[in-house]
Amino acid sequence: MTQTLGHNASPIEAAAEVAATGSAVVRQVWRTDHLTRIETAISEYSRRRAERVRAGSVTPGERMYSTHGVGMFSTLVSEGLLPQGILGEMFAGSYYQALCEAYFEDTAFYAFPKRLGFRNHDPRLSDRSFIPYHQDSYTQDERVPRVLNCWIPLNPGAGRESPGLEVVRDPCRPNFPRKDFGLRTENAAYDFITIDRDRIVEDYGERFLAPEFEVGDGLVFSENVIHRTYVTPQMTQPRINFEFRVFCPKHLAPGVRIEDLGDSIVRVA
Repeated sequence: MTQTLGHNASPIEAAAEVAATGSAVVRQVWRTDHLTRIETAISEYSRRRAERVRAGSVTPGERMYSTHGVGMFSTLVSEGLLPQGILGEMFAGSYYQALCEAYFEDTAFYAFPKRLGFRNHDPRLSDRSFIPYHQDSYTQDERVPRVLNCWIPLNPGAGRESPGLEVVRDPCRPNFPRKDFGLRTENAAYDFITIDRDRIVEDYGERFLAPEFEVGDGLVFSENVIHRTYVTPQMTQPRINFEFRVFCPKHLAPGVRIEDLGDSIVRVA
């Protein structure tokens, strides 16, 4: 059975919930001016990419990612649509920062701009943007084993009129068994990390959470939490989302220094 939570705990309580169950719903914690800037940038980038696809001036990989509606924050920066500094502006003094400080028990945080993804879902055009069950840790930098993600919808009605997010209510063990597709299907970007729902239920039961969201809300979850796009036939409206993943130098892999990560990271606090 899918559950829906509606509370907004203190950052310390939310951090404890993430530690215990892998995730926590947070309500009205993001400034709408920041979210509007990101949504505008993603919409413009998606428009430009669609034009390149129509003109035939893209690689096969970019064509696939356009079909899937996927992109990275670093691309928005390289195309001049957003300043990289918006990440620090969003994070500084935010509820999310306080939650991360309680969860990681530290105050220094970084992000990989190339790992801050977005999705532009439009059920009326394609279902290729719907992501199957997976763990983010599958494709994570092994030098950074602990990451906290805040999934942020940028349009109203996610999980109600438009696709939302569903998570398993458990921190989940790493390297959960993946479904073997053999040959790649049309969803090639996710075939190699897809998890079968029946296998999830065997281990965790029907412990699924699929909240309804408004602009300003988010869903915080840790790196091994199994999750997917949540969509029903009633969810016909488009929705854009952004993922704000951060990590703490205190929890790097043994022997790894923050300097070893080079210029692929940006400090947000």
